[in-house]
Amino acid sequence: MQVLIVDDEPNLLRSLEGFLKTEGIGCLTAPEGRAAQTILQEKTVDAVVLDLRMPGMDGMTLLGWIKESGPDVPVIMASAHGDVGDAVQAMKLGAYDYLVKPFDPDELVLRLRKAVRERTLSNGAEAERRSTEERVELVGNSPRILEAVRLIEKAAVTPATILLTGESGTGKEVAARLAHQASKRSGPFIAVNLGAIPDTLLESELFGHEKGAFTGADSRKQGLFELAQGGTLFLDEIGELPLQLQVKLLRALQERKIQRLGGVQGIPVDARIVAATNRDLEAMVREGRFREDLYYRINVIRIVLPPLRARVGDVVPMAEYFIRKLAGAMGRRVDGLSPEARALLESYEFPGNVRELQNAVERALILSDKPILDAGDFQFFTPSGPGTARGGQEPLSGTLADLERRAILAALDRNSGRREQTARELGITRRTLLTKLKEYGVSP
Repeated sequence: MQVLIVDDEPNLLRSLEGFLKTEGIGCLTAPEGRAAQTILQEKTVDAVVLDLRMPGMDGMTLLGWIKESGPDVPVIMASAHGDVGDAVQAMKLGAYDYLVKPFDPDELVLRLRKAVRERTLSNGAEAERRSTEERVELVGNSPRILEAVRLIEKAAVTPATILLTGESGTGKEVAARLAHQASKRSGPFIAVNLGAIPDTLLESELFGHEKGAFTGADSRKQGLFELAQGGTLFLDEIGELPLQLQVKLLRALQERKIQRLGGVQGIPVDARIVAATNRDLEAMVREGRFREDLYYRINVIRIVLPPLRARVGDVVPMAEYFIRKLAGAMGRRVDGLSPEARALLESYEFPGNVRELQNAVERALILSDKPILDAGDFQFFTPSGPGTARGGQEPLSGTLADLERRAILAALDRNSGRREQTARELGITRRTLLTKLKEYGVSP
């Protein structure tokens, strides 16, 4: 915990700073409101202890600024006995609590911890709505996945931005969660799919907004950068970010500050950024669809997640992992795979990667009531349409781009041309689907 103490009495500042440090609480101090304002624009704090009467900018004015434009932190007012009425008024304006001078430092510590705990619970409730703190692992022993895990664990202990690339379904969010786990950061893991949010809402979602910033903004809202404070913010599908927001994201990454929509003050943030894409960002830079400076800012540590067909020997262990995980959630006992099922899974190329394998295992568990899954329990939706894969099946042929094109057009046909439903089946965003169709010469 780090606290800002604002008071014009130097002796009080020194004594409180020393006492709080003995309690394991970091302390910043300011002699008046404007100095405090500067600190709050440059550093992150968990709470503010604010004297009511000070020369220059007084406590009430600073409180108003914090509630209007500053960081969303609890404020405890400190006042002399005769100013209790003003302190109560300050609470009506948004102060969390007040203390009458002279106060017991132990009482201050109790109230600070209570204020920070309640704010953490409040923010945590919103963060939990977007994040699950489940432990994850990248299953497999193939050289390429082991190298990816090694790089993730090495990069995780640094503050550097990580860029995860690879085909759709290769496990980029799992890799991002693994990096968060290995980082030992105490804050939450917040994930957002930038391609799934309408452009008109993205800025407010990422950076938050102030009351009155637009029609319907009847209160201040924290953005994902603030909710991920002290933790990790996973920006999935970063290639889908509109150009006008790429500028704001670049500024946030460079300055470690954000500005809420409708706000005028910069707010310091401490969120580790992990970005991911299945797009060719270099080609997008050349075409002017992705900013070159942002590309270099996020591409500090690049980790490529290999496709499942390149992970020799990993398919069966992964299938068994999903069987244990999914069967347990279903309340069933399934002991594993038959030799025929193993041979089938090893012969199939999995154009949908890990996501397709997980879906195939889940479908088999739902349709089969046997303790051992057999080859006949597995169905795959190949590029030519749904069908049952068999152990002697010919491997899918053609280039990756050709396979992708056939898979997308087949899915579009299966869904009678419905774009939203097709994108959902393929596990991509509608925007990505429309871009692909345009490349294939199909009217979006």
